[in-house]
Amino acid sequence: MLVPKRIDAPELLDEADAPREDMERSLRDLRRFNSIYGGAGVYRRLLRRMAPHEPQSVLDIATGTADLLEPLPGFRVGADFKIDHLLYRRDTSTVRRVVANALRLPFRNNSFEIVTSAHFFHHLTAEQNRQMLSEALRVARRGVIVNDTRRHYVPYLFVRLLALFRLVGRITRNDAPASILRGYTIDEVRTIAAALGASRTELIRAWPFRFGLLLWK
Repeated sequence: MLVPKRIDAPELLDEADAPREDMERSLRDLRRFNSIYGGAGVYRRLLRRMAPHEPQSVLDIATGTADLLEPLPGFRVGADFKIDHLLYRRDTSTVRRVVANALRLPFRNNSFEIVTSAHFFHHLTAEQNRQMLSEALRVARRGVIVNDTRRHYVPYLFVRLLALFRLVGRITRNDAPASILRGYTIDEVRTIAAALGASRTELIRAWPFRFGLLLWK
């Protein structure tokens, strides 16, 4: 009863003609969600779960502004198909940034110790997610880590309140609720990951209303 039907509606930030001021406000909102509402903490905990010692190299797929990679040591690459997102705050970042298609990564096999992706899973269909995860496993040496928000009415109502009180920008007021409704449940993620051929798969619930999918090579 607390899980809405999945609705795959487009998000404004993905559009090519989003006004720059609105786009940058939305990118700032996303960075704030990561820093204040738990996204960065979940990302680091999942990294430690797969690699207790700091990984030597990390590729982050659909990295946006690469803010999750910035605190990490070692060789870090953020890949995204939106060059405008990669250019945002590029001059103050040490993360290498690459324009790339998540379904056809331009990297050799085993190029990175760990491949990650945060808040991107909901953008793709089930079949596209299998393709994305297969590509991520191909270029990873140790494994792949994915996390996203679970589809549930609680996070949906929370972001609707943020929108109601105008605590986020115009694009985020549309995209945050849409991204929740595009999300996946734990059982749906388990089904998607079942046929990938990873040597070990772990699927965990993470607070608040997130999931973490870990695939060992």
